[in-house]
Amino acid sequence: MRLAQTLCVTLVFLLFCALTFDQVAASSQPIGEVQADSENPEAVLDTSMGQIVIELFPKDAPRHVEYFIKNAQAGAYDGTTFHRLVKYGLIQGGDPLSKNPRDRARYGTGGLNAGLPDEVNRNKHIPGAISSVLEAVRAGATDVKPGSSGAQFFIVLNAGPAQKNLDSTFTVFGRVVEGMDVASNISTSPASATGVAAERIVIKKVTIREKSPTIEQMKSMPITIETSLGNLKLQLLPDSAPTTARAFVRYARAGLYDGTTFYRVSQKYYMEAGYLGDWPQDSANRKKQFSMWPIAAEKNDIKQQRGTVSMRVAQDGTTSWYFFITSKDNPALDGKNVSFAKVVEGLDVLDKIADAEVDGDKPKQRIEIKKITL
Repeated sequence: MRLAQTLCVTLVFLLFCALTFDQVAASSQPIGEVQADSENPEAVLDTSMGQIVIELFPKDAPRHVEYFIKNAQAGAYDGTTFHRLVKYGLIQGGDPLSKNPRDRARYGTGGLNAGLPDEVNRNKHIPGAISSVLEAVRAGATDVKPGSSGAQFFIVLNAGPAQKNLDSTFTVFGRVVEGMDVASNISTSPASATGVAAERIVIKKVTIREKSPTIEQMKSMPITIETSLGNLKLQLLPDSAPTTARAFVRYARAGLYDGTTFYRVSQKYYMEAGYLGDWPQDSANRKKQFSMWPIAAEKNDIKQQRGTVSMRVAQDGTTSWYFFITSKDNPALDGKNVSFAKVVEGLDVLDKIADAEVDGDKPKQRIEIKKITL
């Protein structure tokens, strides 16, 4: 009966399975032992197929985050597996029974009903979401038992038609910030028709740490944007916008910007990048999945002077991955976007980009970001 209930839970997840799509869509050492009530915890999952880094949400799901951290620090996840897979849809793990290969028939039945209250919150089941697993009310049912979550979790790779039902039922307690490609590759591993993994995909160790890179690490982090017109070297300003600077670092490390262009050069005072539709047709990025979540705008008092690098603020008050560089002082933009870095070398290259011939504000030549190195 218990196994049948667990299989039913999987069927709930299968409802939002979708095929992969063309998405126009550094790890540091642990810093001491992070407390369960820390405001900035991350979890590093070292798996047999690579590393996945998760930002936890203690403000949105405090009990779930506390439980996850305590389990991780006790080694409860070490040696467990991702036991259930939906290709390009989700991967599910955390069952303590999966440590024992001889318990394979019972995988998915362990570690639930830990006495945690449901903490459904504002976070959605979009790619990268980390969410709790709930038990089905009975065998064959698609409804689940409220308050039945525990150690098991799933990682969303591709949202589908049942996302709204998931959003109103399951607790999102974190998101992948590095390693979406690893999670995606795990999902393509051999599995049965019901999604049971055919091979052991082991979570070798889960480490809890403060968010990385830290503010101090970002202050001394060299960044080079290699463009088709020359190189720009940046200095991050994380004291003023730590979350924005960190997001830029992660996007750059994931290769998100590689192969994009400066697609807008406006009136010779700024140039904007980040339009993913400019990836070349043969770009590997078109087959990858990225975790791209909106970030609350970190308004600051950095002036829009020549060389300032900023994330554009959307109408809803968030930023994404679009950034622009100011090529001419423009006080009219002060405080309206999130400045997080400045150009420290390559201002002559900045001038070349600003001087590009445009049609409206679209450069007539392709000004490509070949690579961003950190």
